[in-house]
Amino acid sequence: MTIRNPDSEPTDEFNKLIWNGMPRENLTTRVANAIREQIHSGRLERGSKLRGELEFARELGVSRQTLREATRLLTREGLLTIRHGAGTFVAENPEHLSSALDTMNSMSTLIREHGGDARVDGLKIRSIGATEEIATGLGVPLNSPIAEILRLRLIGNKPLAVAYDYIALLDDSDWKLPLIKTFDGGSIYEFVETKLQKKLAFSEATVTAVAANRKHAELLKVKLHCPLLLMREIQFELPNRRTLYSVIYHNSDLVSFTMRRPGARS
Repeated sequence: MTIRNPDSEPTDEFNKLIWNGMPRENLTTRVANAIREQIHSGRLERGSKLRGELEFARELGVSRQTLREATRLLTREGLLTIRHGAGTFVAENPEHLSSALDTMNSMSTLIREHGGDARVDGLKIRSIGATEEIATGLGVPLNSPIAEILRLRLIGNKPLAVAYDYIALLDDSDWKLPLIKTFDGGSIYEFVETKLQKKLAFSEATVTAVAANRKHAELLKVKLHCPLLLMREIQFELPNRRTLYSVIYHNSDLVSFTMRRPGARS
């Protein structure tokens, strides 16, 4: 793999990331994680070319198939690009994001991990009465007070997603709403955990393809009825307390969602 000085840079760091104290299952994921970490740290520079598949796989002690699957995974994430006849390269300016559905990912972190500039526009925070959908998502009575956070998420200047986040106020609205209004539009996960002191432990999410209505088409700068990816997600505290409900419309040209599933058991 071509790093800064391919003749003198050892692959020890990759080997440590892949093998150090780790079990040998999910090897493809660990190889992908090792390459991803080297990209994020700058050890693998934007635009640099990966070494030949056979040579690099031998140095890492993995099969060519494992390395090939790892690079395909990173290609789907937009971190690597394949140029037929030339090789595989670290993407210079990744514009398409890929997020795993089996982990809780902050959109801000995801954008930065892909080398983008995470920005927010049109931030609005207000108190509303819980609709049937929101009441079900948060497990609160219909029409109970809710803090609604609306914002447009951008990668650089490109509109990425329209996000609606909902937090129950209930009897705490006197102090909770003013605190929520200090949210700057960045990572809602970080805000909930640091400012509201709520530890998010797991989530339930569904993703549906929907057609852009006029409002979302204008915000995302796409054509009316263009396909969007709608994610509805409930964030839980332990043991099973609903804390945050999010409804996010994603520009399907800029983001996709993936899930890695184990093989069938005999």
